[in-house]
Amino acid sequence: MEGNGNKPQVPSATLTLTITFDQMSGAVNVQGPVENGIICYGMLEAAKDAIRNFAAQRAQGAILPATAMPFLKQ
Repeated sequence: MEGNGNKPQVPSATLTLTITFDQMSGAVNVQGPVENGIICYGMLEAAKDAIRNFAAQRAQGAILPATAMPFLKQ
């Protein structure tokens, strides 16, 4: 429908995977693109790498980017 002023929705290039843990109940909640397991598992692996590298860089106060996910072609 032209002329209505609505632009087509462009998917965001940024995906968010949020994991919350309730320390009292032990419940874990995951929100994000969970229907796409490959992306979610890749994001989790990249996050694990960032956490492993954090201790080495903590003294410098740097925030380390996670390693690139090679299966995502740019």
